[in-house]
Formats: sequence, C-alpha cells, structure tokens
Amino acid sequence: MDNENKDKGGFLLKIEGVRKRSHAFSLFLKSNDIIVAVNNELFTHGENALNDELREIKKIKSKILITIFRDNIFYDVIVRGSLGCKFITTSQSENEEIKSSFSKKKIYDLDELREYTILRDLRNNFDCIERAPSLAAGIFPPLWLAYEQKWWVLGLFSAFSILLFSVNTWLFMIGWLALSIYCYKAQTNLLFSFALLSGKAYTMQLATPNIELTHEMVRSLFPKSKFRYSKLENPIIEETEENNKVEKNITETNSALV
Repeated sequence: MDNENKDKGGFLLKIEGVRKRSHAFSLFLKSNDIIVAVNNELFTHGENALNDELREIKKIKSKILITIFRDNIFYDVIVRGSLGCKFITTSQSENEEIKSSFSKKKIYDLDELREYTILRDLRNNFDCIERAPSLAAGIFPPLWLAYEQKWWVLGLFSAFSILLFSVNTWLFMIGWLALSIYCYKAQTNLLFSFALLSGKAYTMQLATPNIELTHEMVRSLFPKSKFRYSKLENPIIEETEENNKVEKNITETNSALV
C-alpha cells in the first residue's frame, strides 16, 4: 500500500494479511477483519496513525480497546502494541454500512471488560478461559478442580492430601498451603494445558464484561458452539462438513483460525 492510501482518512482499515509471531497473530486476527474503533471511537485516520498510537501504547506499557468487525459481528479485543498487519481500506459501501451498524453497538469502557481466550475442538466444544485468576483456585483447590471437571487432577490432589495427613498434620497443612498457592498462581496455564491435552485449539481472544456475554459472542460467531456451563439454548445440530472444515484449519501449533 502506498503512503497516500496509508494516510487516507475517512475510511476504515481492513486487514489484508497477518504476520506470524505478530501481536495480531497472538490475538487470532485474520484477513478481512476490519478495525472499526479504538477505545470506542470510530477510527478512520489511516494505517500510519494507528501504528503510531499502538507503538506509543507499547512504549508506556499500557493497553487500548479495539473493536473488530468479522462476519457481520462486532467484538472487542484488548491490544498492547503494534499489530503487525498489512492493511487496505474499506470500500465506500462497506464504510457506510459498518459505521451505521456500529452506532447501534452496546459500548463498554475498558475497565468494565475482562479478557477471555477461546479454545475449541472438532466437536465444537468451547472453553472460554478468563485471563484473570480466580480466588476459588487458591482458597479451596478441590472445589475449583471439581467446577472445572478436572477429575483425575482432583483425585491426585485428594490422594496426596490424605497421604500427608496420615503422616503429619503440620505436613498436611504446609502441603495444602503450597498447593493452594501453586493453583492460584498457575491456574490460567493449567487450564490452557488441560484444554490442549483434551484436543482443543486456540481460536480467538475476546474482551467482554462477563462469561455470559462471552458465550453469546462466541455463539454469534460459531452457531454450533457448545459450553460446559451456559444459559444459552442448545446449538444447531452439527454437520460432518463443518467438522471437516475445522479440522483442516487446526494447525500443529494448536491454533484454530476459523
């Protein structure tokens, strides 16, 4: 893209390509995603202005909210540096349609949002893992493990606790405290590991106020999505063709760019 197009104002930016190992790649952005807004304000100032703003954010170790338009759906992601994308501008008709639709989108401030990483398997079972730690994992690990349905880990934890208790009460208390601290500090990595071991792959990043809205957003993008705990109704019956399509898009690095 030449400098004239890069600085072209009034038009939204559409991702033409995503470089591997870039920030956009880690956010699971893809070609044809459209950058609609920055911190809930329509962004039509061009590629150079966007890159300058993102570089400044990285320099001061801050973050901003970017609204993406994909498959006629708006969703938010939290960004902490330059995306590392190639951009083109949207057409006049795309511009007008997206701007009109964005005016109806519900707006959330950055401090209202939580970050979720979404993983899925070939049967459309989805995990939505919040990046912030849960106190339950540190206060009472067995309850947290039961809620997450990690039964074999819960079994090992219980057996180890009983063994320590049978040896010495103080040893049991020290062991419980150490395991509680470990579960609290490492819970996000543990959940990612459990999900990957069960055959799931990274799919996307989202920023929403709560898990219920996260499920709704995922369902809007993936109509066949299923969750362990959800207030949503059952999804559309799966089709073999859809599974075959997903299987082709899951890479050896467990990234499902679908």
